[in-house]
Amino acid sequence: MDIRFLKKMGIMINRWLSDKLPAINHKEIIKDIYDDVGITAGYFTILAVAGLVALCGLMINSTPVIIGAMLISPLMGPILSFGFAFITGDSFVWKNSIRKIIISVLLTVLISAMASYISPLNEVTREIATRTTPNIFDLLIAFLSGTAGAAAICTKKNYLTIVPGVAIATAVIPPLSVAGFGIGTGNIPVATGAFFLFFTNFVAIVLSTGLVFYLYGFRPSLTADDDIKKLKRRLFFLFFVLLLISIPLIYTLSKGVSEIKLRKDIEKTLKQQFNQEKRSRLVAFHFSELEGGMLEINANVNTVNYINEIYLNQTEQKISNKLKRRVKLNVEQVKVMPKGLIAQGIKTKSVAVPPRPSEEIFQETRGSINPLIRRVSAKAEEIISPSRIMDFAVVFQDKAALISLQLKIKRDYPLSREELTWLEKFFSTSLNIPVHLSVETVPFVPNLFFDSESVSLTEAMKKNLEPIKDAFERNDRISIYLETVAEAGVPYKERIRLANERASVIAGFLITEYRIPPSQIRKNIAAKAVRIPSVKILIHATPEKG
Repeated sequence: MDIRFLKKMGIMINRWLSDKLPAINHKEIIKDIYDDVGITAGYFTILAVAGLVALCGLMINSTPVIIGAMLISPLMGPILSFGFAFITGDSFVWKNSIRKIIISVLLTVLISAMASYISPLNEVTREIATRTTPNIFDLLIAFLSGTAGAAAICTKKNYLTIVPGVAIATAVIPPLSVAGFGIGTGNIPVATGAFFLFFTNFVAIVLSTGLVFYLYGFRPSLTADDDIKKLKRRLFFLFFVLLLISIPLIYTLSKGVSEIKLRKDIEKTLKQQFNQEKRSRLVAFHFSELEGGMLEINANVNTVNYINEIYLNQTEQKISNKLKRRVKLNVEQVKVMPKGLIAQGIKTKSVAVPPRPSEEIFQETRGSINPLIRRVSAKAEEIISPSRIMDFAVVFQDKAALISLQLKIKRDYPLSREELTWLEKFFSTSLNIPVHLSVETVPFVPNLFFDSESVSLTEAMKKNLEPIKDAFERNDRISIYLETVAEAGVPYKERIRLANERASVIAGFLITEYRIPPSQIRKNIAAKAVRIPSVKILIHATPEKG
């Protein structure tokens, strides 16, 4: 590039800025930047607190807490200073700012990793997951935010870098805390994805900051050929890195768009097959990639009559043709009652519920309601099998002329809206009293926690598995899902082997001791790894094949 062209462009830009922009106190801004690159205990104390606050917000999935970390984070200051040094070639600011940034990154990641390791919260929340797959839009957001931050420094007298840090810290502190979380929990994909997001934002901020400082009159001296060559090398290197990281960012965006389209196509096809008026309705679905490119789709459907296997196979084939790939469709059906209890063959008294029971009836009900609820609960269990009603509580509301009934049901997934409505009508009709129903579900089996590298079942674990025997005796069509979560403290291959072996030991116990068919037991390994390995057991009711 011709030096004369650069000088000419510089003169033109200077004239435009002198006419359009307010006067800039260059000396005062440079003084503020020199003061800001110093390393102090106060800076790192605030940074550590900001990192921990961000980590807490990420772990509990709380956006307000993460915003709190943004408000106190000082990390944006040295990044903006580095952008200044990048365009001006100031060696003092360059060395000190880059040293401060490196120490800040290491400190934030290390503290977050240690806190994550000792924390009982190891779930990958939505807030954590969103910071592990950056795309090209993250690069654009960081560029625009860096522009605003640098412009704020140049246009405000004695301006501290905390305010622009507030506008941009969301792009630097949370990803570093997520990277530490990934290291602390042994989840390397989470750690690398989050750090890549931080690096993407860092490059974009340096580029935009350097551009803004240049426009506001901060220039390298360009008095010697060596200075010109250094500036060209810096710019070439920065744009090369920017181009390099843009490739995976564009790929990630393309992959995200493809996944959204895939989800819409699946949802559209499922609704076409299952959303039939007065017959069935799709409630929810999720999908995952299997080995060999096969797509597994798990759908929840409420239906008046159980859907037969032929129709399900046809639906599976239609989805496969639509997506042009192999598909495995699993449908969990919940039978609902759109026409009341008589339509389901349940014998109940044909007595109308009065709009407001008399005081005499209500007083008589108070003394005999508990035994009656127990009898009605036993009938309800026949319909919701293998779920069981473990306990209940009754609250009389005289003024409202109804009772509030609180049920505790042993069940591994919440009741649908239709099931809750059906139970409420069932109890109201059977008790001849208006009932307002609320339900609390408790799992059949608590999570089984193993010692590291152990695969054997203890006596306590075997006792915890006993409800599965009762559930199978009540409904021999149940499906059992074993989700194993491996430990993070062992090598990957050994971790997977141990996780598979734990699932196989539990499956073998259920097959041998409780005579549960192997075809009704499914195993899965969770993507995450935690400090204490465990197995989560879920029981689902499987309807009879029509």
